Amino acid sequence: MKLEIYLLPRADFSWFCLGICGTAFLLKLGMKIPGFHSFLILVFLTLFILYTLIPPLLPQIPNRRIYLFLLASILFLLFANLHSGPRLRSIHPNFRTYLETQLKQSPLRQFESRIVMGFVTGSTKEIPRSFKDLSKESGILHLFAASGLHLGIFIGSLQFFGNLFFPKRKWISIVLSLGGGFLYLAALDFPVSFLRAYLFVFLSLVASLFFRKIGSADLLAISSAMIAFFLFYDFLSIGFLLSFGAVFGIFFLKPSLDQILLPKSKSLLKENFHLTLACSLSTFPVLVYFFRSFSFGGIGINFLLVPMAGILLPTLYMSFLLQSLVPAFLSEELSSWIWVPASFELSIFLRLFHELTNLGRGYKTWATTEPCLCFVSILISIVFTLYPKHWFPKHSILKILLYLLPISFFLTSYFFPAQKIAFLQIKFRKGNFSIQHGDHLFLFGNCYTKGMIDPTPGISPPKKISFESESCLANIFSFTQKHKITDVYWYGNKKHQEWISKFQLPIKPIEKEILGARMNPIFSIIRFDGNPKEVDRFLKQTKQADQSRTNPNWKGILLLDFPPWKKKEAKEWIQYQKLLGISTAWKMILVEETFEIPLRNHIQHPNLL
Repeated sequence: MKLEIYLLPRADFSWFCLGICGTAFLLKLGMKIPGFHSFLILVFLTLFILYTLIPPLLPQIPNRRIYLFLLASILFLLFANLHSGPRLRSIHPNFRTYLETQLKQSPLRQFESRIVMGFVTGSTKEIPRSFKDLSKESGILHLFAASGLHLGIFIGSLQFFGNLFFPKRKWISIVLSLGGGFLYLAALDFPVSFLRAYLFVFLSLVASLFFRKIGSADLLAISSAMIAFFLFYDFLSIGFLLSFGAVFGIFFLKPSLDQILLPKSKSLLKENFHLTLACSLSTFPVLVYFFRSFSFGGIGINFLLVPMAGILLPTLYMSFLLQSLVPAFLSEELSSWIWVPASFELSIFLRLFHELTNLGRGYKTWATTEPCLCFVSILISIVFTLYPKHWFPKHSILKILLYLLPISFFLTSYFFPAQKIAFLQIKFRKGNFSIQHGDHLFLFGNCYTKGMIDPTPGISPPKKISFESESCLANIFSFTQKHKITDVYWYGNKKHQEWISKFQLPIKPIEKEILGARMNPIFSIIRFDGNPKEVDRFLKQTKQADQSRTNPNWKGILLLDFPPWKKKEAKEWIQYQKLLGISTAWKMILVEETFEIPLRNHIQHPNLL
């Protein structure tokens, strides 16, 4: 049986949206080119006028979809929200309070409560740091990021109860589920992957009301166009690429895998394996290009844990609902019974996760971006996308070889030679953070947090220490004596220079430079806490770092670690970066954002900048 898969949209409105996507893509590529926006407007206006004038002179009838494509491009360039900047997303306070209140009444332990919060809110901020790192290396961190899995299960649960109570009025069930899904989306502050999933569900359910079916390519075009038009900053972001990449694999790669191996079989194991393999293959180039890492063991771990998460999530939703409906005077008596199913499933999930991660995560990192691996993975994806078009021979041997192609690719990629990466460890807290890169330890901010200097067990202590706050002196003295460290540098001001000159201390003061400005030939990191007295020195140092860089791949990171009462000012620094005289070679991030995109990713993977 021939499998029909349309690679291009079929509806006229989808072609209109495709024009928005294409123009947004071009604009993203030329964002740093002066006048590129005006140039695009001129080009598309010219094309629109030419296509209007030339077709009447020819016997051919003009294609209205091209009109829509060009018209959408012009409208996008004129009216889209192109100046939207980075936005710190946070869970709605009322939703967070509701979840925390219900969890306090549950019999779950603190660790289990944090895992539940991560599942329900789709936020990696909620889960412990060690568990988060383990999840990343196991390839299941997406379970704790708001995605289509969360929304699909949530709306599916609402649909089930809606159809149960309104069996003859399907539209009521759809309206309730879409309304509940939108509230869930708003409570999580519209993360891009969750928004993509909601647009998919919204378009599919609305089309079903009118007994229509919307194609896969149409869904991708319309949803990505909506994000490009209203949230241009999030268009082609890492979350966007991973989310749409995974969906592309489900829509276009999985059907080919199903058709190659036992096309008439509807086995649950086969469906789950092909789903995992398709998503892994389609997200592989994004992960390798931006993060230079991939969890090969995550393919098998996802195969087992994603279905388990699909059972656990609706149980958690139901537990929260029942807990909130119980009267206060019966809460203590009934709470433990309400959470029995969720607690049981969560314990199985965590135990299975622990055993699988110990068995083998297959986490591989590369020191540099491997373009050949990205290219081959994209080429394999194209082959499987075009397979249903019957452009390939359908002999049994060729089908087997084609089926083994992605599996062979993953095995080859795992053993692909990689350069050794210099040791890197980061300890991060509000008001300070430390970076040990190789044998050099950098202490940014104060040292009031315990454990900032203490070496991790099993790791050799550093041979050099650089710091900027006098609060670190006591700890550094004891640390240097214990490990016999002689290279210690204090990046202080003139006052500190005068003070330290009165003592014979094994510390070399540095006044004319800010800590992190010359950290590495490839990157610099400067922390700024919003102190008005340091603004001139701070801006001067960024310019000097720009002028003295020798490596063309050099990148700079400005970490804005402002006090809570200066949050608005910190965001204004990002908004008016160019007006402040800070070049675009510097990436400015708020301290809160480093929990979403860890600071070590900025250091190890310059492509993120």
